[in-house]
Amino acid sequence: MTATIAAVPPPLGNRTVETIRGQHHRFMLIPMIERHARWFEAGPVSIAVEARALGDSPQRMVRGPSIHVFNAARTEEYLRFDVFGKVLHYHYILNAEGHNVLWGYDPDVNGPMIPWVVTALRERLPVMLRRAGASVLADEVEQQGWDTSVLPEVAREATAALAPRDDDMVRAREGMDWMYEWKRIHPQFNTVGEGEY
Repeated sequence: MTATIAAVPPPLGNRTVETIRGQHHRFMLIPMIERHARWFEAGPVSIAVEARALGDSPQRMVRGPSIHVFNAARTEEYLRFDVFGKVLHYHYILNAEGHNVLWGYDPDVNGPMIPWVVTALRERLPVMLRRAGASVLADEVEQQGWDTSVLPEVAREATAALAPRDDDMVRAREGMDWMYEWKRIHPQFNTVGEGEY
C-alpha cells in the first residue's frame, strides 16, 4: 500500500517589513541642506549635524538629525546616520562608484541611536571609513588621531534636532522639494539592489 503525502504549504512569513541588511543602492544620497546643519571640525574629519524634516503636513512629517562624516575639506562624505522616521538607518557612501550601502538600525537591541552613533564614531571610525572605501583617510585617523572632544556637542546638537521647531513645515517642504529635484536629475535615485549580508 502506497501512502500519499499531502503537499505541505510553505510556512507563512512573520515579517511585516523587510530587514534592511546591506542594501546596495546604485545612486548617491541627496546632499544635505547646509543651512540646516552645524559643522564640527575634528582634525582629519569634519562632522555635520543636519536638522532634517520631511513631509507635506504636520500629521505626515518626520524630523530628526542626519549626522554626516566628511573629510576635513568637506569635499567627500563617507558616513551618514539618519535618526528620523520609522526606520532608523545609516549609510556607507562609496564615492568612487557613486553608490551607497544602507543598513537598518535596531533600537530594541542597541538602545537609542544617537548615543550608539557617538560610540561607533569614537571606537570604530577607521573601520567604518575603510568600509566606505576611504582607506587613506582611515590610516590618517589611526596614525594622527582625531578630535573626539567634539562628540558630546555632536550628540547635543543631534538630540536638539529631534524637538519640534517653528520652521518644521518650511524645512519639511524644502526637504521634499529637494528630494524630488534630486530624483529628477538622478532617475536612478531610490533604486535598490541586495548587497551581501
